[in-house]
Amino acid sequence: MESDEHLSARLRNYSEHFRGRDVAEAYELLYEPGQYDQVLWQIEREFLFRLLQENASYWPACSYLDFACGTGRVLAAIESKVASSTGVDVSDAMLRIAAQKVRQSRLACADITKPPQPGERYDLITAFRFFLNANPSQRGSVMKALAARLRNRHSLLVFTNHGNLFSYKLLLWPYHRLRRVGRPHPTVGNYLTHAQVIELLAEAGLEVVTRFGCGFISPHVYRFAPRLFGNVEQMFAGKQWVSRFGVDQIYAVRKPE
Repeated sequence: MESDEHLSARLRNYSEHFRGRDVAEAYELLYEPGQYDQVLWQIEREFLFRLLQENASYWPACSYLDFACGTGRVLAAIESKVASSTGVDVSDAMLRIAAQKVRQSRLACADITKPPQPGERYDLITAFRFFLNANPSQRGSVMKALAARLRNRHSLLVFTNHGNLFSYKLLLWPYHRLRRVGRPHPTVGNYLTHAQVIELLAEAGLEVVTRFGCGFISPHVYRFAPRLFGNVEQMFAGKQWVSRFGVDQIYAVRKPE
């Protein structure tokens, strides 16, 4: 595992919340069998697998980067389906857990906002659960840094917005809005609209290829009937007429032709 002594201050503000071992271990509990987040992850994983199949002809030897890889959930699922894989995060505690899961991936504690090194280009980049809770001033620099690492016009960046405002979370918007008055940017209770995402992409010179939505039921409701609501989530995931109202929005984006 490689280390970088001079991590970006912009990323450091966001990462402080996730540096501790207790936070890293608590994060793992979200994805235990039967948990709401595990249901959504199963849907996300299938989306990624389909994306790999659909683009196999463009990526005969797919080079893959998982940015903000955390405990390695996404990286471990994808690494066996690509030629080479790298996970980057700013939390040593997260990376130590990731190291126990991955088998062939390179893990690095590094600053992604620095200019890419020669040959540091990827066919597929993922960034799950980062942009929503990152400080707004960080989002643009990170999106541009990831765009700079896409190999060519067939390369894709896939990221999530797990706080879509136009979902069941809209009901709690007034509460969270009042809580944050006069406080620094929090790491929970955030919202991000599709329009804000599009603006962020435009600044980085990227365009949307696919938008996929899931997460239509509150986790507080889900726990009353996990099997029923798990089936409901599977049924409606990605459906065109309801997809935009999912709390979890997955974007596959690229550089314009």
